Amino acid sequence: DPARHPLLALTDARYRAGLAACEPGPVSDATTSRRPRGRPSTGEASAPTDADLLDAALEAFAEHGFAGTSVREVARRLGVSHNLIPQRFGSKERLWYAAVDHGFGRLADVLAGALDDAPDDELGRLRAMIVRFVEANAARPALLRIVNQEAVSPSPRLDHLVRNYIDPVRELGDGLLAELDRRGEVRTRSAGLVYFFMTNGAGGPTVFPGLAERLGVAVDPTDADAVHRHAVAAVDVLFDGLGIRDAGT
Repeated sequence: DPARHPLLALTDARYRAGLAACEPGPVSDATTSRRPRGRPSTGEASAPTDADLLDAALEAFAEHGFAGTSVREVARRLGVSHNLIPQRFGSKERLWYAAVDHGFGRLADVLAGALDDAPDDELGRLRAMIVRFVEANAARPALLRIVNQEAVSPSPRLDHLVRNYIDPVRELGDGLLAELDRRGEVRTRSAGLVYFFMTNGAGGPTVFPGLAERLGVAVDPTDADAVHRHAVAAVDVLFDGLGIRDAGT
């Protein structure tokens, strides 16, 4: 109810505007569950959906990077003809854009849903959103892995990620943090700094599982309870700091 507090209505508007800007564009119109053109391999009962293909492509790009990903290998893993993916999506470049838009569109849906059960106060809602962001990315770390790969050097792919999925969140965060800073509730106005804490900090154990195993902080992305515990613990440190304060201070 927007009447309960003007700042809450403003927060919801900012969040939803930012998430709407993260909705997939025309390239990802093929992410429906319908069965488009393209023949399955011999003996296959039915062709995989576009969503199946894009999920597999997303994992491949996350694992091998754009240059190291073979569309033929993606098709081989799915057990389909090597012509099926080009028939549906065209070049490897177009497949990358479609897979990324598909993945981020799904993430936007998850984050938008988190608003329904968020606390009433603005800082609490921000905290709940970041917990959900960490959970969603920990459960499916391919997107953060792709961002890390593309962030190493300038490219049209990095431009696409920043323009469509990172900048809208940063601009949303800048406005919200500026208001919370004005009220003396946060220590930084930089959404960019908070973004790095969320992604390369809280997201590290699932994005870099080998290192996380060595450090004793591995998180099984298929274990929802473990993912939630990790997200809450990471966000507690982000919001409350590392040091333990005496009660009443």
